[in-house]
Amino acid sequence: MKHQGDEGELRLRAARLLARTVQLFDGEEAAAVAWLSSPQHALGEAVPSKLAETEEGALEVERVLGRIEHGVFS
Repeated sequence: MKHQGDEGELRLRAARLLARTVQLFDGEEAAAVAWLSSPQHALGEAVPSKLAETEEGALEVERVLGRIEHGVFS
């Protein structure tokens, strides 16, 4: 059973990743949502929003976003 705290943490992680992804996509929220909702090669074909259900997964998504920001696409 999920606790309210767990749900709140999940929402905070999702908001944090969405904000970072929107920034990466130059303010294009639709593009950011599409990226977060689609399998990504750099994540072993995992869907970023699903990975972000855990803090560890969210951190991995953030690492990939950081690599993309620096021009490393694999």
